[in-house]
Amino acid sequence: MKNVKWNWTGKPFFDVEHNEHKPFVVSTEKLDIKVLGTKFNVFAYKGREEFNTALLEGSVKVYERMNEEKALFMNPNECVELKDNKLVKRPMGNTDFLLWKEGIYAFDDVPFEDIIKKFELYYDIVITVNNSKLMKYKFSGKFRQRDGVESALRTLRKVYYFTYIKDEENNNIVIR
Repeated sequence: MKNVKWNWTGKPFFDVEHNEHKPFVVSTEKLDIKVLGTKFNVFAYKGREEFNTALLEGSVKVYERMNEEKALFMNPNECVELKDNKLVKRPMGNTDFLLWKEGIYAFDDVPFEDIIKKFELYYDIVITVNNSKLMKYKFSGKFRQRDGVESALRTLRKVYYFTYIKDEENNNIVIR
């Protein structure tokens, strides 16, 4: 009996039927998630500190690789995050973060710095912010992926004005 292992980096959504003879395990850089029949979302990029998973249906268990006995079991409408190298479980709350499946990135009262980090991942671009005041602000909004990063930045600057320069050749943006 062999596990089905899925090594992943990114933000996948899974809809998996339980098969006790072939357990399905999503392995990320930091943690593993064993599927017990479910629909769930994972956010885990290689080299990034952030890890979270949200369970919509069924059940999963989240654990450090090689330490399954200390697993955290999740119920529907719960999220698990890695904070200070500890797994923290909480109620899911707002499900706007799942809109990415429909090509929409949603943020609700999120610090500008965190939004920029997500834009770098989502649009595969380097963004440098040379405006320390801007980093203090939190923003809410929904952005269509297909409209691109510049459309999202133009929308954000309607709330707090800033300028930016895009260097197409080097695939980066500098915000002032």
